[in-house]
Amino acid sequence: MRHLFLIDEAEHEAGLAPAGDGLYHLLVGGETLAVALDGPRLVTGGRRDAVHVAVEGNVAHIHLDGRAFRVEFREAMARFAKGGAEGGADTLTAPMPGSVVAVNVEAGTSVTAGQIMMVIESMKLETAIKAPRDGVVATAHVAAGKTFNKGAALITLAPLEEA
Repeated sequence: MRHLFLIDEAEHEAGLAPAGDGLYHLLVGGETLAVALDGPRLVTGGRRDAVHVAVEGNVAHIHLDGRAFRVEFREAMARFAKGGAEGGADTLTAPMPGSVVAVNVEAGTSVTAGQIMMVIESMKLETAIKAPRDGVVATAHVAAGKTFNKGAALITLAPLEEA
């Protein structure tokens, strides 16, 4: 079965199916990859990479091969209900407590999907907050150098037509 995930602010369909002997088939897009966990290592195609995972609710923070990823499981009904109720506005919230390293946008800035709007730091790990879609920054809620709690509003986007 495939599910919807938000990986670094981009949506992806993926699924995981057991293949026996500790192996799994990871289905991403049109590809199927054989994967396994061997202690703290992820094994794919003969590669053994160190992997660290911290799970918090529907969000996993994954550190793999020197890169950090934020992976959020998306409930389809909640996703569509939330989008409709907010009329196209998005408020990006803090996945964990931390501080703001850099703010690259201000109110009124037009952004494109995937554009880095803010960089935050938590436990010495930097995370880029990227635009989930094209839009206009309505509010940058936290300034560079300031701290925030988990769930705090970081940036609110408005649809392009509301600008």
